[in-house]
Amino acid sequence: MDFAPIAAGDRSAFEALFRLHYRALCGFAMSYVKDAEQSEDLVQDLFFRIWLDREKLTITTSIKAYLYTSVRNRCLNEVKARARMRVYDEAVDERTQEEGRGEDEHSERIARVQAAIELLPEERRKVFKLSRYEGLKYREIAERLGISVKTVENQMGKALGTLREELADLVPLLPWLFWLGEGGG
Repeated sequence: MDFAPIAAGDRSAFEALFRLHYRALCGFAMSYVKDAEQSEDLVQDLFFRIWLDREKLTITTSIKAYLYTSVRNRCLNEVKARARMRVYDEAVDERTQEEGRGEDEHSERIARVQAAIELLPEERRKVFKLSRYEGLKYREIAERLGISVKTVENQMGKALGTLREELADLVPLLPWLFWLGEGGG
């Protein structure tokens, strides 16, 4: 088949070329991409591009060889793109799983810290929470609880010591918990 009539805009010649090769090209594409719908899309896109670019298209081989080479190239590009996407998707999935595990581990650490704090004797727990959660200075805690600053210091020191022991495996991850703030600021 001669490409000149198609290049000149002859629709019937283009349709004849399409009907003659479409099914075989779809089958050929299927051997690469293993997806019937994708195969048809690639072949249809090729014919669409041929029609759009017909005036500037130069075919130096037979039209059939040109079509098969073009389909093969499109299929190889598609397979490469899929492989890149698969690698990207796997990396995203892995990261998402790691983040999920990280969030679970973080929640677990917080729960352990909170449980350890709740196990402190009542006076120590109050002193610790006022210091760490409300940000009060030792003097302010002493005034609020009606105890001496020295008692606040003792209770805080004992609370931190207990928490360090209970949460020894978490200490590097929770430095804010064990910051002493010499003299309570």
